[in-house]
Amino acid sequence: MYKQERHKQIKDYITEHKQADVQTLSSMLGVSGATIRTDLNELEKAGFIVRFHGGAALNSAGFHEAEINLALRGSNVEYNQNKEELGKIASHLIQEREWIFLGLGTTSYYIAKALSQRRNIFVLTNNMLVANILGANPSCQTLVIGGIVHADGMYTLPDNLEKELENKHISKAFFSVDGARIKYGYTLTDIDAYDTINLLRTKCDELFLAIDESKYGKRTFLKIADMDFPHSVIINESTPAKYKQFYLNHNIPVYTSSILSSNRIGTEGDEGDEISYRL
Repeated sequence: MYKQERHKQIKDYITEHKQADVQTLSSMLGVSGATIRTDLNELEKAGFIVRFHGGAALNSAGFHEAEINLALRGSNVEYNQNKEELGKIASHLIQEREWIFLGLGTTSYYIAKALSQRRNIFVLTNNMLVANILGANPSCQTLVIGGIVHADGMYTLPDNLEKELENKHISKAFFSVDGARIKYGYTLTDIDAYDTINLLRTKCDELFLAIDESKYGKRTFLKIADMDFPHSVIINESTPAKYKQFYLNHNIPVYTSSILSSNRIGTEGDEGDEISYRL
């Protein structure tokens, strides 16, 4: 077994059990006690654990820092095919040299990934995952809203968001929601996301909600708006039919990938990726 894999299994075990002794780890991994002690020394230097005689315990502060670093690299973002699809669709809607806003959450992370190889993309965001993805592309201009770092959601928030956005105008803003039900409208769980969306609605030409299929039929804590308020939506093909019909009945612009559509938008898509626009 390679050292990298041993370290992963040791970290997983100590994360779950909070501590471990050398003998247990040696038996579990099928290596000598000397090898385990070397591994533990290296993990202690990395700040993940604290050594004690015969074993080690989880370093809670180091563990929290490691989680943040993993999140910033995007490696602990669970893969979601539906959100990846939304990200690719959204990328077709974004033109070079127009300023866009990418909001909180992993849907925006997937939009950023879809944009990561594009040129001359200008992004304002408070999503640290987005900033990390696009910051690696020297052709992208990424402006991060400053303020307090909220590690759980991997975003920043200034004391006065309205002042931070003063004199800024955005062509397109992209957000996700936690719930969408016809009776109760669009809802969120995070009050900071609620404040950000409500303010950006007044700062952008076009507001897009990228909503994966799992959010439909759910109702969460804070209502943003009724589902017929002026906006556009980016959805999966598998979104329940009654919501597609609702958008059609209320003239809400809808963007979705479809091999059945011959109406393409943008020029940056992969061959075979069709984008349909329904009124």
